[in-house]
Amino acid sequence: MTTQTDRETELLLTILGNQFAGLHGSLSGLTAEQARSIPSASAMSLAALLNHLIDGLEATIDRISGEQSRASDPVAAWMAGWEVDDEESVADQVARLDATAGRFAARLRAEPDLDRVVDIPAGAAVWLDQGVPFTVRFLVLHQVEEWARHAGHADIIRESIDGATADVLAEAP
Repeated sequence: MTTQTDRETELLLTILGNQFAGLHGSLSGLTAEQARSIPSASAMSLAALLNHLIDGLEATIDRISGEQSRASDPVAAWMAGWEVDDEESVADQVARLDATAGRFAARLRAEPDLDRVVDIPAGAAVWLDQGVPFTVRFLVLHQVEEWARHAGHADIIRESIDGATADVLAEAP
């Protein structure tokens, strides 16, 4: 039997999936050098965005699952999440992102209560505080916000590289 929570979960995952598709499109056909380039006024590369999004999803999975943060210093962990190792390929990053997104979706589908309050370490809570309880739903909506923001960044960065935009890339075979 499908519940209201199930329907809401699938809607949230669909909205995230739309942003995910845009991010995938922004990487379509790029070389590693292009994905690591910083062609716009932003200090971000597409490769750095990938790692940041992977890091954020992993942290959210951990928080929803009740696992302790792996980082003793949340600021240092956030900064490290933007770094790209020399040996990382875009294909490896995309595979990691796909796997992490799959784990996130599975964890969210297993969550029976989107209103369940989640413990957030104080060092991370200061970045998330909107004056509402940190529920599973809040953390998922924060991911929607992050993915939408960064899919937009990715579209601008890609357009700066070669003029291609997500709407055209999404239509490409």
